[in-house]
Amino acid sequence: MGAGAVGTYYGALLARRGHDLTMVARGAHLDAMRRTGTAIVRELDGARWDVPVRALAAPAGPPPDLVVVTVKSHHTTAAAEALAGVVAPGTPVLSLQNGVENVGRLGAVLGAERVLGAIAFVGLRVEEPGVVDHEAEGWVRMGDPAGPTALADAVHAIVAPAWDVTLSERIVHDQWHKLLWNAGFNAICAITGATAGETLATPGSEALVREAMWEVVAVAARHGVTLTEEDVAGMAAPNAALRDYHPSTARDLAAGKPLERDALCGFLAREGAALGVPVPVNRVLDGLLALQEDRRARGEGFHRHP
Repeated sequence: MGAGAVGTYYGALLARRGHDLTMVARGAHLDAMRRTGTAIVRELDGARWDVPVRALAAPAGPPPDLVVVTVKSHHTTAAAEALAGVVAPGTPVLSLQNGVENVGRLGAVLGAERVLGAIAFVGLRVEEPGVVDHEAEGWVRMGDPAGPTALADAVHAIVAPAWDVTLSERIVHDQWHKLLWNAGFNAICAITGATAGETLATPGSEALVREAMWEVVAVAARHGVTLTEEDVAGMAAPNAALRDYHPSTARDLAAGKPLERDALCGFLAREGAALGVPVPVNRVLDGLLALQEDRRARGEGFHRHP
């Protein structure tokens, strides 16, 4: 559900292992998959592989065995409402999304007992409709926010032969841990046009990356989630695989798409204000992203990465 780069790639991996694949997508990407009946993955070395796909503009058809939700966070509630009339009572739903609020949003509409959380650390993009470029890494961590459950075991058994995936007993912590990286890099790269590696190459911007991450630590603590200095150091360390990577927020800004502000720096600004936790870096980054969106809406120029 929401087959952009992430949804198409992980769906294609499942289809490659013999699963029947239905993708809900939109725009030129949907049109291309409908026309060819395939989803294509292009690896970093240029190799291409494809799988058969049933591409739709909205959920339809018989109840699926598993729903993987990969929409941007601001579309989560609408996606849940669209799925409500299609999924069977026992259909598990896996949120493979950024942010820490999406499992709750899906559960509020579809029932919390069926919704699992997951994170993906992967570099993907759609530059050519119907084709996903796999640029970096590609592991997933998934689990039930309630802890070890039979549902989590069952879904893991479905996806494990196809994905590089680990079953986690503390997926809520994992989601906050990934938010460290997103808070540190997504907004800064979108505002400046820099790659993740470039933000770490300049002392001033590297300091901002770390300060944005420490604000995640402070907000997470108020939610009962402990992140450590070691966690920050690991996420802020140079990563050769992501050195030249433009995060998703930068790509969305360049493509004229809505930004996932509300799940990342916007979430931290909102939670910081509500909880009385100072988050000055994320508040400034969110304001600058809002400015970029407004300038774009007025038809004014903004920085595009090459």
